[in-house]
Amino acid sequence: MKKQILLMSALFLFINLGLVSCKKAIDENAANKMDAPFPENDQSLIALPGSTGFRAANIAARNDDKYNTFYGAQVQIGNGHMRSWININHAGVPLAIGIEMTGGAFDNLPTDPNDHAGATYHLKLHQKAHAVTAFDHIMINWNVQGHEPPPIYGLPHFDMHFYKVGMDAVMNMTDPAKFNLLPPPGYIPPAYLFAGGVPMMGSHWVDLMSPELQPPNTPNYTAFTHTMIYGSYDGDVIFVEPMITRAFLLSGVTLQKWYRQPDFFDPANTYYPQRYNIWKNEKNGRHYVALDEMVMR
Repeated sequence: MKKQILLMSALFLFINLGLVSCKKAIDENAANKMDAPFPENDQSLIALPGSTGFRAANIAARNDDKYNTFYGAQVQIGNGHMRSWININHAGVPLAIGIEMTGGAFDNLPTDPNDHAGATYHLKLHQKAHAVTAFDHIMINWNVQGHEPPPIYGLPHFDMHFYKVGMDAVMNMTDPAKFNLLPPPGYIPPAYLFAGGVPMMGSHWVDLMSPELQPPNTPNYTAFTHTMIYGSYDGDVIFVEPMITRAFLLSGVTLQKWYRQPDFFDPANTYYPQRYNIWKNEKNGRHYVALDEMVMR
């Protein structure tokens, strides 16, 4: 009887170890599975959360209930894909511009904090976006260990630069003197602090009113999850940048936040956004970051 018990115990242990190994293999396979690419010639519409007509302040009677979504070329990131997109209504007014990422985009990302090239992704915009906005392309930078200052921005996060200048121009931003040549007054919103330049990226301006920059242990302080950065080079404003932690994107929390605007814009006579949005579409498992509430400047 004792021998039978020992045999049964050994058999149970063997089965249990087998199940654990099988589960581990399944988990690893799931983590390493590559998402399918976006469909070619996609004509599906992207809708912002909680909106039916994208009715923006200061723009009336736009007939924006009817619109089309135009996509840029997709690129691989991690085990997924991402692409740019823009919504334009039938009157030719841009409604929102942004980034679409599949769920696998957050897995198998570069782990070497010094491999900046490997953690940089360029998204081209659809040609229609160039005609109705100031933006040229989007550059996404993955920061596995965050960046300076570490106590504030040391969390794994994405820098999502919406550039007004071309990719070649960005890659040639290496002159220290031009990093420190600031835009004229009024081209950066008040209470934004110049934080210095980064080669092949530009100079960054941080929002002193952002919650993570408030004194700790005060009611207005919260740890960094997302913020809006402005960028400049050679005296020109060249990008706006939603900066978002990986954890916040994966949380699926829906956010719509207005950000402060400058007094002057260059180039003028085109559409600029006033709000950034973060959300997840639970039906398709995709994640979105978008700029909307477009106004002619």
